[in-house]
Amino acid sequence: LLRAGTAPRTVLLLNLLSALLSCLGAAAGAAVGQSASHLTPWILTATAGIFLYVALADMLPEVLRGAEGPGEGTWGRFLLQNAGFLLGSGIMLGIALAEGHIRAWLQP
Repeated sequence: LLRAGTAPRTVLLLNLLSALLSCLGAAAGAAVGQSASHLTPWILTATAGIFLYVALADMLPEVLRGAEGPGEGTWGRFLLQNAGFLLGSGIMLGIALAEGHIRAWLQP
């Protein structure tokens, strides 16, 4: 925001507003989690979707940006990005499949 020409005071106030809204969201999430536990799967699904959207919206321009020169490292870059995506997906799948074992292992 500062590089875009926004005044430092405005940036500070926007940052404060963001922090206050995140605390309000945490309190609302805790209240909903306590009183409406049947909504938990839906809330987690929406949270995961929003997280993926934010991550992809931030990363996609980097992925689509070309290499320095034409034809420089495009296949290597493509393979590296896809390997990272597949590794992350595999880790999430492994955690999901082993959730019961991990929970039993962590219980005293």
